[in-house]
Amino acid sequence: MERKADPETADAYLALIRERLPQRTVRHTLSVTALIMQVAERLDLNRASALAAGMLHDLHKADRKQDLLDAAEAFGIPILPVHRDRPKLLHGPVAAEDARRLFNIDDDAYEAIYWHTTGKRGLGMVGRALYFADYSEALRDHPEAPRARALLDEQGFDAALLYVADCKFAYVRQRPPVDPNTAEFHAWLHEMETHS
Repeated sequence: MERKADPETADAYLALIRERLPQRTVRHTLSVTALIMQVAERLDLNRASALAAGMLHDLHKADRKQDLLDAAEAFGIPILPVHRDRPKLLHGPVAAEDARRLFNIDDDAYEAIYWHTTGKRGLGMVGRALYFADYSEALRDHPEAPRARALLDEQGFDAALLYVADCKFAYVRQRPPVDPNTAEFHAWLHEMETHS
């Protein structure tokens, strides 16, 4: 059964992120949420899942590196070798597990939050929408963000998502190690584009 987005839930999400995150990250989160909700409308995605994904994806973004490693271990999240080098990659998985416990989120919003930084092969549509929105929201100051939003309007979501994945993969390849899920997600999107 589809969860319904309601104002009380949105208010609870907002109160939590304001309590936990610096103002700059709160602004980013609200901008991501605005964009993912636009994408959800365009693609007819579950609005409650899109709202939860947008609002809660960076719930642990401000955590210290060791705190993320400790939380991942406590939650039973697999810690890859790349996570030891880059513990900040764990902020999505830790946020997903925390959101599950706090708000009973255990659906495509959970998956979206978990994988929003790296992506993964087979990522669902809410996850793809969050991956796109997190990179492309209007407060981002890199030139690729407005280009990605323009592609969304001009060529559609798949083209815009592929552009974002290409940009992110080019960036992380310059700074190894690369999370294997990022490479798999990038390859998978290109496979889908080849077969479409």
